[in-house]
Amino acid sequence: MRKLLLYLSIILGIMLTSCSIEDVLEVKEAIKNETLTPETLLLIGEWQLESAVLGNGIDVTNECFMEEVIQFNIDGTYIDRRNQINEETGICEMLGEFVRGFNSEGDIFETSANELVIANYEVEADVLMINFSIPFEATVTYKRVK
Repeated sequence: MRKLLLYLSIILGIMLTSCSIEDVLEVKEAIKNETLTPETLLLIGEWQLESAVLGNGIDVTNECFMEEVIQFNIDGTYIDRRNQINEETGICEMLGEFVRGFNSEGDIFETSANELVIANYEVEADVLMINFSIPFEATVTYKRVK
């Protein structure tokens, strides 16, 4: 019953602030598919990288990495945009954009098909911590983009 009331509150809140019926239908579909839950609601939006520490404790954070912005979507996808310094030019460039999946249990998957867990996430207020295990061990911390 509490879950139902929470979901109805989410729908009502979005309906009051939303301009289109498509947005409301997207929320209803996300709740039905369980990609929007009380746990995942905290993730939805954009996050900017703050720090990146490898499993061996080496901090690899640099100005280029800190330009990375990731995005969690209502449909259960997570867009990971990777930046890297081009060794030849010294310019920070986007290395690639990866569409991954996530669930309410704290898992991040390699693809949006949710087949292989590559990381786990935790959200506390406006801080997101992702602990990667694949392709290498690393802890990456993000701040919510306002």
